[in-house]
Amino acid sequence: MFPPKRTVRGTPRASAWVRERAAAEGSELSRVKHALAERGLAPLKRMGQNFLVHEDLARRIVEQCRLEQDDVVVEIGPGAGALTARLAARVRTLIAVEKDAGLAALLREELAELPQIELVEGDFLEFDLAEAARAHGVERLVVVGNIPYNITTPVLERIFEQKRAVKSAVLLVQKEYAARLAAAPGTPEYGSLTLFARYHALLDPLLAIRASAFWPRPDVDSMLVRFFLRERPPVEADEALLFRIIRGSFHMRRKQLANTLEEALALGREGIERLCHVAGIDSHRRGETLTLEEFARLARVAARIGPPAGDGEGDGD
Repeated sequence: MFPPKRTVRGTPRASAWVRERAAAEGSELSRVKHALAERGLAPLKRMGQNFLVHEDLARRIVEQCRLEQDDVVVEIGPGAGALTARLAARVRTLIAVEKDAGLAALLREELAELPQIELVEGDFLEFDLAEAARAHGVERLVVVGNIPYNITTPVLERIFEQKRAVKSAVLLVQKEYAARLAAAPGTPEYGSLTLFARYHALLDPLLAIRASAFWPRPDVDSMLVRFFLRERPPVEADEALLFRIIRGSFHMRRKQLANTLEEALALGREGIERLCHVAGIDSHRRGETLTLEEFARLARVAARIGPPAGDGEGDGD
C-alpha cells in the first residue's frame, strides 16, 4: 500500500545558492558589465576592484550611513557608482574620490546631470579632508566607502590623522578585519590594530555582506562598520609612547610584558619590574590580555621613568 501523498502548501523556496545567483545576475550587474565593456574597462585586481552589484544592499548601506541633508560626504573609490547617486540624493554635496582614470571618466559621464556631485580624480590617501571641509563651509565631513581590502589600514590611518575634519566614517571592510577591530582582550583577533582603532574612534558594526554581493566575487565576506571619530582620546597618555609600548607587546604577543617591554623601552629588567609595579600590572601577563587603559597606565609611568622617545604611532599588527 502506497503512503498517502503529502500536500505542499505555498511555493517551494529556492536554495540559498540559487537565490544568490539570481540576485547576482540582476540589473545592476548587467549595468556595470555593460558600462565597463563599452569603454574597454575591466575590474583591476591590482587595485582591489570588486563592484557592489546588489541594488537592495546599496540602498541598505546608504540608509545605514544616517546622513543629513546638510552633510558633505566624501566617497572613497566610487567605482562604477553603486552608492554614488544614492548618497548624493541625501546630502548637500558628495565629493567622489576615484583613483582609476577610466572609472572617473565613466562617472563623469553618467553623473553629469547631478550638480551636487563633485568628482575628484585622485588617490584618497593623498586627499586633504580638512581642506575639503573648509572649501564647503562645514566643520566636519562624513566619509563613506567600499574600500579595497589591501589598503584598509592605510585608509583608516589617513582618516584618523585627519579626524578633526571627520564626523563619522562608514566603510565596507573584510569581515575578518572587522572582527579584529571589535575584538576583546585575550582573544586571537585582539591586537594593536584593535587598540589603534579604539583610541581614535567608537565602532559600530552595522551589516554583514556576503561575497556574492560583489563582482568579481572576492574570496571573503564583508562587514559594514561605522566609526564615530573621537574628539579626544579615551585615555590619557603620550600617544607616541603609548603605541610604542603597544606595538612592542604585540610584536611578541606570546611573551610576557617583562620581555616585550624590555625590548620596546630599553629599560632593563629591573626598570621594567619597577614600571609594572608602579602601574599596578603583573609583569608576567602577556600584552594580549591588557586593555587600552592598562597600556595607558604603563605609558604614563614610563613617561615619568623616562624611556627613549617613540617614533610615532601605527597599528603594526
